[in-house]
Amino acid sequence: MNERIKELRKQASDFAEVAWAKQTQATWETNKDIHTFYDEKFAELIVRECADIALKSGFIANKNIAAKIESERIYYKIKEHFGVEE
Repeated sequence: MNERIKELRKQASDFAEVAWAKQTQATWETNKDIHTFYDEKFAELIVRECADIALKSGFIANKNIAAKIESERIYYKIKEHFGVEE
C-alpha cells in the first residue's frame, strides 16, 4: 500500500479515537461509533489530497494563467462534489 495512504489512515484513526471519546451521550441517534468517525475522516482526507493535487498540478506544470484558474476550479469542484468544506 502507498505510504501516503498509510499516513492518511493513521491520521483518520487518531482523529476517530479522539472524536469518539469526546462525543456526548446525548441521544442514541446522534452518537456515532468509532468506525463512522474513521470512515468519514479517511474519506475527507483522501478528497482533500486529490483536490490539492489538482490545484498544485496547474501551478507546477504550467505558467499559463488559464491553467492555474482551471486547476483552482477543479480543486473547488472536487471538494464541492464530496461535500468537503474549507
